[in-house]
Amino acid sequence: MATVTWKQTAPTWVALIDDEPVCTLKGKDIGGWTASWHGDRLWQPPAHLPKASPQATRFFMDLAEAKAAVEEALGTA
Repeated sequence: MATVTWKQTAPTWVALIDDEPVCTLKGKDIGGWTASWHGDRLWQPPAHLPKASPQATRFFMDLAEAKAAVEEALGTA
């Protein structure tokens, strides 16, 4: 199983697997973080919107939540 490493370049964090970027977290001026996948990966729609289309970007309230979601989606949590 691959391990996710994180690289910070304020105000962004990049998730890396084998030194390849897979997801970028960006801090927003209004608060919160967006997580954007690189490549073809998409976030599944939230449970309360089951008919929504999968999206490349998802919003999170805090950095720890965003990092945990990325690691869980990659199966490394």
